[in-house]
Amino acid sequence: MATVEAHHVFSTSVEQLLGRRVCYQKHKPGRYLSLERVPRGVFQIDSVNQFGSRVVLNDGVVVMENAPTVIERRGRIALLLSTGEELYFTVE
Repeated sequence: MATVEAHHVFSTSVEQLLGRRVCYQKHKPGRYLSLERVPRGVFQIDSVNQFGSRVVLNDGVVVMENAPTVIERRGRIALLLSTGEELYFTVE
C-alpha cells in the first residue's frame, strides 16, 4: 500500500472504473468491505451504484460502506477506504 500511495500518479473517483477489465489481487480486510462474490478471474466493472454512503460495484460483487479513494499506477488500482480497509485490482 505504501508504494502505491507514495508514488501514485493520480487519484480519481470510483465511477472512473466503469468499463475497466480488472482482476482481484488482494485486500486488507475489515468489517466495512464485502468481497464474498468477487470473481477470482478477470471481470469487467459494469456498474457503480451509490446508496447513501454505501458504494456497490457490479450489483453486489463488491460492497463498500463509503466511497473509496481510487489510485491507479502502472496497471494496479488501489481502492483505499477511510476505515483503513484496502482493495487492490490489476488492470487487464
